[in-house]
Amino acid sequence: MSGHPRTWFVVLPDTEAGAATAAVWGTAECRALHHPSGRPWILGHWPADEPVTVQAGPVALAVFGTSDADPQRLRRHAERVRDPRDVLALGGDLAGSFHLLATVHGTVAARGSLSGLRRLHLAEVDGVPVLSDRADVLAAAAGLAPSLDRLALRLADPLPHPVDALPLWPGVTAVPPNHAAVLAPGRPARTLAHWHPPAPRRARPEAATALGQALHRAVDTRTRDGGLIAADLSGGLDSTPLCFLAATGPAELLTVTIGSVDPHHEDAAWAQRATHHLPGRRLVLAAEDVPAMFADIDTPGPQGDEPFAWTRTRARDEAVARLLATHGARLRISGEGGDEVLQALPAYLRTVAPRHPATAARHLRGHRARLRWTLPDALSALTDPRPYPAWLARAADRLTHPDPPRTTQLLGWGITPRLPPWATARTAELVREQLRAAQGSEPLAPEHAQHQALRMVRHSAAAMRQLIDATARAGTPYSVPFLDDRVLDACLAADPATRGTPFAYKPLLTEAVAPDVPADLLRRTGKGDFSPDTHQGLARHRAELAALIDDSALARAGLVDPDALRQACLGLYPPGTSYAALDATLACEHWLRAHGASPRPASPTTVQGA
Repeated sequence: MSGHPRTWFVVLPDTEAGAATAAVWGTAECRALHHPSGRPWILGHWPADEPVTVQAGPVALAVFGTSDADPQRLRRHAERVRDPRDVLALGGDLAGSFHLLATVHGTVAARGSLSGLRRLHLAEVDGVPVLSDRADVLAAAAGLAPSLDRLALRLADPLPHPVDALPLWPGVTAVPPNHAAVLAPGRPARTLAHWHPPAPRRARPEAATALGQALHRAVDTRTRDGGLIAADLSGGLDSTPLCFLAATGPAELLTVTIGSVDPHHEDAAWAQRATHHLPGRRLVLAAEDVPAMFADIDTPGPQGDEPFAWTRTRARDEAVARLLATHGARLRISGEGGDEVLQALPAYLRTVAPRHPATAARHLRGHRARLRWTLPDALSALTDPRPYPAWLARAADRLTHPDPPRTTQLLGWGITPRLPPWATARTAELVREQLRAAQGSEPLAPEHAQHQALRMVRHSAAAMRQLIDATARAGTPYSVPFLDDRVLDACLAADPATRGTPFAYKPLLTEAVAPDVPADLLRRTGKGDFSPDTHQGLARHRAELAALIDDSALARAGLVDPDALRQACLGLYPPGTSYAALDATLACEHWLRAHGASPRPASPTTVQGA
């Protein structure tokens, strides 16, 4: 694979033991940053221009990723830092998607992004607490084996909090995205919460202004260094505004539109309308110009610390990344994440009803008409008093229920997970045990809708994190402004009746970008469906999929029934369940092959939620 090598870093405490542990990674082959004491602080592989770093006496700061940080600004902040907690305030001031790392008078503090796109893990290596952005790097250094139990979890969809954040290696702990990790000499590693979901109270005008400002800073951060920037232009309401914001910066713009096999697909027409108003170059790729869905399905892609969620489109994404690299693009801006942050799921009615009962009743009628709910079913779900631990218990009991979960669950804590019909009884028991072990967990937010939004954001970020890594290694990485901290915070602070209304499509976004985007382009009320492309790709690559199933590592591990999987995927009317379930299974199959077909079991003890 051409492009950039895989990047990673580890963060060591400012101790003699930490310095000795640095030898595990062979410092001669790694880049290194040092504590003010001179001991190794950050080791790893990253581009030479990646971190922005400063030192002011006993304080050093480093920002990895995409941000608007500059040395002068960081230095001014470093000079004021007296305590690791002071560093957390700086993270809230920066735009972009980044890791913020600090060493302050011998104490290390580190945080990632709120979405989890920039995540942190913690493990002990030779008895020393070490942080890393990748769980597999820590696992390899600590000599840990992956867990078959935890891989089984990845076959369930949708995977709920907190088991969705369990690293596949017992002994590695995920730092919650809204927490910072602290390594202090002579003390155990700990985490501190630096962000809590905002109360969803901000009226639409104020919320739209905040979102507009956050999006401007997010895109400016990506274009400020000039060069050629590619930006997806599907014609959809997420990607189109980002193209217009990118066009105002110093970078040259290359818009990218990918066609569908469906001749009635609307994306191309909307994208064409947008190009009449946009500068720069345009790249239009017909469906026949890019690999089909499921292409190279028998060839594992990059397998890091999670199963690669974008298995169905991996060959296409990597091919486009290579093509954009030949055009000279240094990154590809995408509208991914927009659905998750811009729309509130119907559970927001629980928040609205006590304050505005008439509005809640009107919105409920709209959702009922759209989703075909009966009034008794909707009211029953809306008034379900169960706390989150009880909801998890019910989810464990209904993992293999034959009926699909009702969409009225969107009025509560969310859709309960299901295992696909090809999962074995052993898999069901493994997943059920781990869900039950998590029953002491609290939700991600007190409000049901905020909890659902954050779970979806974290799920999207986990998938995008893998895709960014794969496309960077192919030549042109994805970049997703909608998952930036400031954008997420602005959206979650909005009155949910604005984000979740059934009577308008993403009204918070359309008001936020109205000064920047022609009004006729903001009137679209839906998005393109690529189901025909998925069906065609599955039919075209049936032979490769059949070969994969015939030699399934998951089947040898006892997690799937190959006959049931073959019948569901390759029958006359595939798939036998959702494509999301098939994606998850294929991702786990490739991951298990890459990491050894016989990982050890790990009995679930107690799962701690964030």
